[in-house]
Amino acid sequence: MTKHSLIKTALVLFAALFLSVQGLAQAHAVANGSIDHTHDGIACDVTLVAAEQTVLMPPTPNVEPVEQADALLWHVRANSNLPRNFDGRAPPPRGPPTL
Repeated sequence: MTKHSLIKTALVLFAALFLSVQGLAQAHAVANGSIDHTHDGIACDVTLVAAEQTVLMPPTPNVEPVEQADALLWHVRANSNLPRNFDGRAPPPRGPPTL
């Protein structure tokens, strides 16, 4: 193996060790909560940092029905009947470039 691949392997193993220790510490804190307990006569200092929170539900909105507009009051013109104006014109054509 080359030196580069050995360094990569060592970094991956170190990261895996770090993450597994963090996971075990969090699992231990969740399992025991904030209860005072000991391991072989030594007090454990791993505790939960966050306190329990109550779940807040937003109030249910009071929806009032929307009154429907009468279809006969609206007059819709079809797009094909719109007046069309072609007042503008294109600029004059350009001739070929002069040398």
